[in-house]
Amino acid sequence: MAKILYSRAITEDLEDLKELEKYHRYSHLFQRVRMLRLLKSEECSNLGEAAQALGYSWRQCQRWFASYQNGGIEELLKSRVHERGRQELVTPEAFEDLKETMKRGEIATIGQADEFLRDRHGIEYAHPDGVGQLLRRHKVKLKTGPPSPRGSRR
Repeated sequence: MAKILYSRAITEDLEDLKELEKYHRYSHLFQRVRMLRLLKSEECSNLGEAAQALGYSWRQCQRWFASYQNGGIEELLKSRVHERGRQELVTPEAFEDLKETMKRGEIATIGQADEFLRDRHGIEYAHPDGVGQLLRRHKVKLKTGPPSPRGSRR
């Protein structure tokens, strides 16, 4: 495998990298720019040294440098924070359909909601309470009937 001459591979000027580093100082993107600056200035001669200086894994720095190689500084500084975490199983359309069906009174239990999503939209939750958690996250309550006169005690 050919050795990368980082000082040549990184096209930005060292002063520009220092300015970018200052600009991103309080952001999660700071260490990415710092990695480029350390490599460009030859303070670090390879990704392993840069990773150690930054306190990140070699693999993480490799991912950052690969994104830089693929799309330049713009790609490296693209924030992907919104992509983290688990993604919602239910689509916005399916959720709206579920809410409308619940409003019409056709769904009264979490089990019925689970069955509705599975049969009508092909969305299957692994755990029986998955739909219950979905409804709680979206602050949607199941419709319950009026209080029974037998249930009230004075």
